[in-house]
Amino acid sequence: MPKIAVHILRYCCFLLLLITTKMACQENYSARWYTADNNELQQNSIKAIVQGKHNFIWMTTENGIVRYDGNNFLVFNSSNTSLEHTRFTDIFGSIEKDSLTSFNESKKELVFIRNGKVQILKKSASNSSLVRNGRRFFFHDGLPSNYSINERESYYIRLSNGNIFFIDNQKVELCDSKMKSISKTAFQNDNVFNFFAIDNSLFYLADNGDYYCFSKKGKSSGKLNALVSKNNRKLYWNITTGQVFLSIKNKIYQLKNQNDHLTAQLIVEYRDFETSNIIAIYFDQKNKKLYLGSGTNGLCIISFPVFKTVTKNKGKAEVYYAAQAFSDSTVITSEGLIISNKGVLNSIPFPKSVYLDERINIALDDEKNIWISRGMKILCYLKKSAYKEYRTYPFDQNPKTIFKDNSNTIWVALSLDEFHKPKLYSIKNGVSKLEAVLKNNINYIVQQNNILYLAGDNGLFLYNLKTKKLDFAKNTEKINIRSVFIDSKQKIWLTTYEKGFFLYENQMLHSFPTDEEHYLNTTHCIIEDKNNFFWISTNKGLFQVSRKALLQYIKNKNTVIYYHQYTKSDGFLINEFNGGCQHCGNFLKNNDIVFPSMNGIVFFNPYKVAPLLPGKELFIDRIVLDQKTIDPKDTIVLNNNFQRVSFLVSYPYYGNPKNLAIEAKMDKIGSDHWERLKADKSISFTTLPPGTYKLTFRSLSGFNANYAYKTVILVVPAKFYQTIWFAILCGILAVGFVISIWHIRLYYQRMKRRQLEEVIAKKTKKLASTVKKLEKTENNLKQEIKQHEMLVKSVSHDIKSPLKFLSSSIKHISENSSIQDDQRLKQQLTTLQTSTSQLYEYVENLIKYSSIFIEGKKLEDESYSLHELIEERIQIFEKIAEAENVSIANNVEKGFCVRTNKKALSIIIHNLIDNAIKNTKNGRIELLCTIQENILTLKIIDNGKGMSKELIDYYHNFYKNPISKNYHLGLHMIIELLILIEGNINIISDLDKGTTIEIMVEYN
Repeated sequence: MPKIAVHILRYCCFLLLLITTKMACQENYSARWYTADNNELQQNSIKAIVQGKHNFIWMTTENGIVRYDGNNFLVFNSSNTSLEHTRFTDIFGSIEKDSLTSFNESKKELVFIRNGKVQILKKSASNSSLVRNGRRFFFHDGLPSNYSINERESYYIRLSNGNIFFIDNQKVELCDSKMKSISKTAFQNDNVFNFFAIDNSLFYLADNGDYYCFSKKGKSSGKLNALVSKNNRKLYWNITTGQVFLSIKNKIYQLKNQNDHLTAQLIVEYRDFETSNIIAIYFDQKNKKLYLGSGTNGLCIISFPVFKTVTKNKGKAEVYYAAQAFSDSTVITSEGLIISNKGVLNSIPFPKSVYLDERINIALDDEKNIWISRGMKILCYLKKSAYKEYRTYPFDQNPKTIFKDNSNTIWVALSLDEFHKPKLYSIKNGVSKLEAVLKNNINYIVQQNNILYLAGDNGLFLYNLKTKKLDFAKNTEKINIRSVFIDSKQKIWLTTYEKGFFLYENQMLHSFPTDEEHYLNTTHCIIEDKNNFFWISTNKGLFQVSRKALLQYIKNKNTVIYYHQYTKSDGFLINEFNGGCQHCGNFLKNNDIVFPSMNGIVFFNPYKVAPLLPGKELFIDRIVLDQKTIDPKDTIVLNNNFQRVSFLVSYPYYGNPKNLAIEAKMDKIGSDHWERLKADKSISFTTLPPGTYKLTFRSLSGFNANYAYKTVILVVPAKFYQTIWFAILCGILAVGFVISIWHIRLYYQRMKRRQLEEVIAKKTKKLASTVKKLEKTENNLKQEIKQHEMLVKSVSHDIKSPLKFLSSSIKHISENSSIQDDQRLKQQLTTLQTSTSQLYEYVENLIKYSSIFIEGKKLEDESYSLHELIEERIQIFEKIAEAENVSIANNVEKGFCVRTNKKALSIIIHNLIDNAIKNTKNGRIELLCTIQENILTLKIIDNGKGMSKELIDYYHNFYKNPISKNYHLGLHMIIELLILIEGNINIISDLDKGTTIEIMVEYN
């Protein structure tokens, strides 16, 4: 074949490659720079980028080694390590063996990277060159080289399988690990920096795009890119990761080895690449992150979101609501835009919408006619007229929801207004019909068999298409339902406003826990893909959740649900999606899912979305004990008197930090509760008692609800006085002390008993003497009482009887006819008779008074008339009262009987009447009584001269201080008797106005 034809063929192949590469290119990307200027990095020169075995990104700078975990940068330099020099360039070693190393500028300090941590070794670098056949070969450190400056020097390249390539400007030799030659190929070249290795094969890329491959199979060649020239291309060989990149202007290609054929795959066309001084590149294929290290500008991370947001006008916020699947790859909006994932393809000139209700509904019937609402009308645009003609269905209310059922019937829900209730209409064969009058607005309509599910502001309604009966779904009255979704297994799911989402099954609502930030409280729409994942749109991003996990939670409430959140960093223009419309989401036949948002309409293929799930490894990054950092280990021994210990967890994760949930729990502290770590991924404890503790960290690692665990054992040693042996010794000493105290106490008690016995003996002797005296005194008292009784009998016999006889004799004399004629004598006899009677009554009262104190308080065996008792006393003073011109009124009821001590009460009444007569002239005395709760209150009221306040206070206080003064002795006697029979007295008196005396005693 002629050379020209060969070149033309190669050029065509290159164009085909470019086209293929272009099609595979991620046009949708986001770039984020991290620099020292915004305090995210310590220094702006990034020399090397390597991802270790545990997924941490490690970078070298001129101010230390930097570790990136997807969210935070951690620098290791002289400020927090023992490093003396902090300028680093390359990272070498084995990723698979978790053994990475980097020497600093002095070549006397080695940073050893393993298990996500660094170790500083004071070790000088060995000679990196090799001598073969008397010639020195330098170590090739990758492209661009940080050390080599002569492109014509001899270099060697050590492969991952241990073989070594020795290269110079004349030949290429392959040797085994023992430097035994395997093959030798003559190859003239003018730049050893065009060599690089991929998958144990050595490639040379010439300036004109030709490449040569050297391997065990021998030498082969090919053409990579006819447009590649020395002036517009640059090679990047990350020797530790084995990745090779080619930049052509601002396009970044990754070079790959396909059976010793070199291919280029375009990764991204980054417009700022050539001006950013890029010297290191690493592509994280798993997490879809491209890392660009600049010699002056810091680190750029390029992400490739699989979500695409389409707008009609770039740079202008566009709000989208209802959209209906229009073809296998397009949707049509309520405003007439036909949109695919490529952009806005076409539009239908619908009338411009004015109100929100006109943008939240659209339907497509079986004939592909489009149903929308404008004002109070439903418009049906006809496909047969290329959507230029339409039918109009007028209503008295604004249409809110439009739905086509399985029988091609259009259902229209009219919204509530101040004059009309919400209504449900059907349109069939061009005729609209009222089907039901509702209580609440209907936001969404779906069909399952013969049931229409009507999602309302205050619950769910079920409309039976056969019976035309409308029922309300129990337990749904308090939820504002945004949409209803029927999944692949015909289960019914409800999305709500502020209540989360529910499964409605067997007339029961099943709720689910929401995400940590409660963004799922307001859910708009659910779409299910063929892998049984739910995609849920919210006001705070899009969530992916396993349907299987949700159903498992219903069976077991202890099941954990992992919600994966997608946000603006994944390709949205805004995190807020829209709902409350029909349709609020579509699953197209080309496998695209479509959601409307507050800025654009989002397209994505769920099967091409590889969620960045949390990993399966947790690391204890640092342990800070009382402000000092200690090395993390599986077992940590703490000081007994430590004040505070903090654990900082590292976790390489390159997705949305909201999807990362790290929890910790410490046993033996009285709680089994898992505590969620904050953004700094740290937890602290203070002053733990001596003992062994198990601190466990965990992180939910994906939809299968498995956890990644990390456990640390904490040992707090006990001081000598906190050990079990010290406790036993103290126990023994305590027992001995108690026994000693017991013996001492026993001895003391014995001594006290002896002393007490002596005292008792003395007291007993003295008491016996006292008892004898008391017996003698008792006999004397008995004798005195007997004498007193004899005195009373003597008075009764020797004084009382003669007085009675004398009174009777005087009465008999006064009745003599001869006396009746002598008025003066008659008056004197009457006075004598009265005095004698009073003296008799005085003696009688004196006897009663004495006998009362002998008898004590005593109730009578039989009740007696109080009226009669008072009447007897009045008769005694009748003559005296007449002489003083005083009337006495007995106002006590005649039938009222009491059992109070009759003798005492008789004396009391006698003295009361006597005192009243003595203090009253030309007046009136009244006796009356009241009863309340077995208490008799006897009142004697007079209008005599009254009593002073001093005298009243004296008698009132006589109970407390029974000291007699030279006052009315009758009242003294009354009070003493009341004290004896447990009665009381109350005196009310005003001088010259009268006195009222109240006597209170028990009456039965």
